Amino acid sequence: MNNRQKTYLQKFWDEIRQAGDILRNQEPPEPSEDAFFLFEKTGSRLVYETIYFARRKYLTVFGILSEYGKKDADIEVLNQIIISICKERFWALPAHVDFSHLDEKTIDLFAAETAQSLAEILLIMGGRLPHETVALAQEEIMNRVLTPFCTSAFPYSWWETDRCNWSAVCAGSIGIAAIAMDKMGKLPAAWKEPCIRRVCDALSCYLDGMEQDGTCTEGLGYFSYGMSYFTAFAELLYQETNGTVNLMARPVCKELAAFQAKCYFGNGISLSFSDSDCHEHFLPGLTAYLVHCFPDAGTPDYASARTFEDDACHRWLTNERTIRWLIQYGGHDTIKEDITSSCALLPCAQWMIWKNQDGNGFAAKGGHNDENHNHNDVGHFLCAWQGELLLTDLGAGEYTKEYFHEGRYDILCNRSLGHSVPLINDCEQCAGSAYRADSFSWDDEKGQLAISFAGAYPEGCIDKLIRVIARESANAKMALSVTDSFLASEQTTKITENLITPFQPEIVQGTDGIQVFIKGEKGSCTITASALWHCPEQIRILPKEHFMHDGTKTTVYLIQWELPAEPRQKTECCINILCNTKRG
Repeated sequence: MNNRQKTYLQKFWDEIRQAGDILRNQEPPEPSEDAFFLFEKTGSRLVYETIYFARRKYLTVFGILSEYGKKDADIEVLNQIIISICKERFWALPAHVDFSHLDEKTIDLFAAETAQSLAEILLIMGGRLPHETVALAQEEIMNRVLTPFCTSAFPYSWWETDRCNWSAVCAGSIGIAAIAMDKMGKLPAAWKEPCIRRVCDALSCYLDGMEQDGTCTEGLGYFSYGMSYFTAFAELLYQETNGTVNLMARPVCKELAAFQAKCYFGNGISLSFSDSDCHEHFLPGLTAYLVHCFPDAGTPDYASARTFEDDACHRWLTNERTIRWLIQYGGHDTIKEDITSSCALLPCAQWMIWKNQDGNGFAAKGGHNDENHNHNDVGHFLCAWQGELLLTDLGAGEYTKEYFHEGRYDILCNRSLGHSVPLINDCEQCAGSAYRADSFSWDDEKGQLAISFAGAYPEGCIDKLIRVIARESANAKMALSVTDSFLASEQTTKITENLITPFQPEIVQGTDGIQVFIKGEKGSCTITASALWHCPEQIRILPKEHFMHDGTKTTVYLIQWELPAEPRQKTECCINILCNTKRG
C-alpha cells in the first residue's frame, strides 16, 4: 500500500473498532411485523430499513473484527447476530416483496446479500463458530436463497435477465454464496456448474446494461454498488478456475474501471445524474482492484473515499473488500492530476464533464428518458464551483413506494421541472425511450457543447430546441454561456426557462441590468440573460420541497422567466453564468 492508502485504511479500521466498542454493549434492534407492513400501508421504507441495516451493521462489524482481530468476545457477538438474522422472517425488504403472495424465500438484493455475507463469514471463520450456529446458517442460506434459485426454471425473476445493478448484486451474491457452500460441502454437486453458468449469464446482462464508453447511467453510486458484486465474483471465479474464466476480460470492463474518476469535481463534489448523490463516495478497495486490473483507470481524490459510517447499509462485502483488496492490491492506484483542464466526453451515454485545473466545472447530458434510474432530464446541465453545485442536479430522492411506480414523475427530482431544462407550453419532458436528444456534439476547439432535444417534449410542442454550452475560465473565475435557440411550432404559445439551485437566489441590480445572485456556503455566481432583464418582475423564484435520499426534507429553488413565443418563429436566450462573484 502507498501512504495515502495506509492512512485511509488505519482510519477505516479505527472506525470499525469504535463501532464495535459501542455495539458490543447494545442489543440489536428487533424487526417487527408492524414495521415490515408499514411500507404496504404508507409507502414508507425508512422505518423498517433502519432496523434492518442496523442489524447488518452488527454482522459486518463483528464479522470483520472476528476475521482480523479474532477475539473471543467479538466472535460471541458475531455468533449471536448470525443466529438472530437466521430467525428473521424475511431477508428481503418489504419494498421488494409481493404482499399479495408473501414468500419468505423471495430473493431480492438484500436476501442475496445476506446469504452471501453469512456464507462467506462461515467459510472464513472455519471452526471458530459453534457447530449449531454454522448448521443453522447453512440451512437458512440453502432454504431461502440457493435452493429456490438453483431449482427454479429460468429465469428465477426479472433481475436474472435485466441490465441493471440488480443482476450484478443478486447474481454475484448467489455465485459467491454457492462457491462458499460448495467449499463447506453443503451445495449438491450437481447444482454447482448450472448455478455458476446462470450467474455468469446474469452478469453478462449486467455488463450489457453499461454503455460501451463505460457510463453507468444509473448513477455513480450504483456503479460502485453493482461493480462491487460483479468484481468480487469475477475475482473468485478467476481464482476457482485457475485463471481460465476471466469475466473482467470484456472490453467494456476497462471503460467501466475508468468511469468513476471522470465523475468527480474538486472539493468532494461528484456528478449526481440519475439516482446518485453530489457527495458520492468511492470505494478504495474496489478502486484498488480495478486499478490492479486496468492500471490506467485512475483513482479519485481520497477526500471522497467512503468511510465506514458513510455506508448506511453497512454491507459486509464492500466493507470487507475495502480491507482485503487494499491489503492485496494497494500501492498501484494513481490520482490523475489535471495539468490544465479536462473534458470527459461519454458519447454513448451522451454525457459530458468538463473540469478546470481547480476541479471546478460543469456537466451536461443528452440521452433519453428511459435510462436505468431515469430522470426526465435530457439537455440538463449543472455547475460545480468550490465544492458546491450552484446549479444542481438533485440526484436520488427518498425511495418510497411511488418512487419506482406510477408516481415517479410526480416527484420533483425525477421530473424535468426539477432540472435546468425549459418548459414548453407549461409542459415538461415525457418519460420513455422515444423522448431523447436528437443530437449531442462537443467541439473541443471552440470549447462548446451542442444538444438538440426538442424530441424530449410532447409531439408538436416545439419544432427545434438547441442548447449550446460554452465555457471559459480566467482570473480565478469560471464563466459559462448557455444559449438556447427555439423554433416554435404551430402549437407553441409559451416558453419558460427553468434553472434549479439548492441555495436561495436573490434578484439584484447589476451593472449590466437585472441579475440573479446565488450565494452558497463556499462560493457564489451571478446569472444574467438576454431578452430579460430590465423588468425584475419577469423573474420568478419558486421554492420547492425536496426529500433527499435519506428522507431529510430540504428546500430548493427554481429560477424561471418567460420568452416570446409565436408560431413558426425563432427565439433565442443566452444565459451567462459567472462564478466567484460578489452581489451586484
